[in-house]
Amino acid sequence: MGKYREQVFNVTLITVGTVLFVGALYCCGVGIDWKIFLILFAFAIILDNLGIMYTDIKLSLSPTIGMATFLIFGTVAAAMLMVSSVMFDTIVIRKKIKNGLLNGAMFSIAYLIPGWFYEFIGGKTGVISFSQVKYILSYVIMSFLLNNFILYYALKAQGKILFKEYWNESVLLELGTYIVMFPAAILLAYIYFKHSLIFFVLSLTPLIFIAYVFRMVRDLIKANKRLNAIYEMVKVINSKLELNQILDAIIEVISQVVSISAAAIYLVDSNGIAILAKSVSSKESKEVFKENYFKDEGIVGKCISLNKTIAIRDLKQDKRFSSEKFLNDYGSVMVAPLRFSGSVIGCLMILHVETNVFDDDSVKIVETIVDQASVAITNAKRYYEVSKKSITDPLTKTYNRRYFNDALTESIMRSDETSEPVSLIMFDLDNFKLINDTSGHLIGDEVLKEVALRIKNNVRSDDIVARFGGEEFAVILPKLTAEQAYMIAERIRNEVSSKPIKTSKGDIYVTISGGVADYPEKADSAEKLISHADRALYAGGKSKGRNRIAIYEV
Repeated sequence: MGKYREQVFNVTLITVGTVLFVGALYCCGVGIDWKIFLILFAFAIILDNLGIMYTDIKLSLSPTIGMATFLIFGTVAAAMLMVSSVMFDTIVIRKKIKNGLLNGAMFSIAYLIPGWFYEFIGGKTGVISFSQVKYILSYVIMSFLLNNFILYYALKAQGKILFKEYWNESVLLELGTYIVMFPAAILLAYIYFKHSLIFFVLSLTPLIFIAYVFRMVRDLIKANKRLNAIYEMVKVINSKLELNQILDAIIEVISQVVSISAAAIYLVDSNGIAILAKSVSSKESKEVFKENYFKDEGIVGKCISLNKTIAIRDLKQDKRFSSEKFLNDYGSVMVAPLRFSGSVIGCLMILHVETNVFDDDSVKIVETIVDQASVAITNAKRYYEVSKKSITDPLTKTYNRRYFNDALTESIMRSDETSEPVSLIMFDLDNFKLINDTSGHLIGDEVLKEVALRIKNNVRSDDIVARFGGEEFAVILPKLTAEQAYMIAERIRNEVSSKPIKTSKGDIYVTISGGVADYPEKADSAEKLISHADRALYAGGKSKGRNRIAIYEV
């Protein structure tokens, strides 16, 4: 749908622009001295190439030449000059034929319609006077609004990510350039009418200096944003955010310094496989990122094995990774390795729908940020591991008693807020002491680990399994009544007792008993919930022959 919408918009824009332009040339002619036209054309090209780039958006002072041409020679001459100069710059210099056609069509509309409106309301070309200023101002405002209106919907049709951010900045900067261009165009037209051609040409040269200053200011703004991005990354490093939050922050910081259409972060696991950890995209037609890469596989695998950044400015020309179908939706890609202490721990992939987006400057700043990001990711993983160790039973890898107490209290508080039940199952291995006495404690540990695994494999993802103590386990089941929890407990009991546990001393059959209670139906506090489930375990399960599940009865 997104691609179709873009194609419809492009065809419509090119058709309307071409019809208006050809019709204007046929009906009105150009009406300009070709020697002056070539001089103005050359200055427009120079100013275009001193413009500020926003991927496919270019801001320059070349419209000053267009406005001056309009005031001197009229609507069609100005449109002719600006359409030809922007198409020459885009197609010949920047090698973008489609964009050249689109820009030419946009300039055709943005110069012809305001020019005709100017003439309709009484404005005159070929003469400069104070009384004409209000008409000239209306022409400039209408041209600005029309140009930005077309550009807005052109970008929207392409589904650019972070569209608002760079759009707002470009509009503000363009308004700044128009404050310069409006009086400059009037002054140039006045000089043309009052002075010699040589003096007029010399009067055009200060525009080159002003354009250079604008470019320097833009570079300073970019440098400031990049310093801020690095500062933000340092703050992230010093934070105690979870890994997922760190990955979000990294992509957010990267988007502040380079324009992106999609991004993905891959982290290398203990087997050396790059696993997709985070991805974002605004392209409606994008294919899903590949979930994992083996060593040397694809662009991600190659980046990790080489331990160096891979930046491809034009994916249409560079076919090294053409087998990765999702890359066909994009024009530029950069993959930078995430390194810590010399080892690659993952990589960052950023893509853009346009070609020639990621230049050498972009590569350097991204590499600087990912170096900082690697520290943040490593810190987050270490913090997670330390936190997990503090709440996890080292033998069974279930939660420990301390975490269980906090989780049960929190579950009951949530139950009070939502009026939904919470159930508790207390499990105890039958005759576990006999296993330790006959087979030894190491075999007993193997049995505990396998039982814990079977319990975890038979509960829901948001249920909490904890080692309550010794051979006793507890399971917190939010949103379930005791009767519903009983069914799960039976499933676990059957899973434990029906299959032998393989140990280093042979197969061992074990059974398990359980007691179930729920809140608030059978208990009115966390303490009573534990007590009642435990009572059901021993009174209804153990005392009646073991390998049984019982529900606490009030």
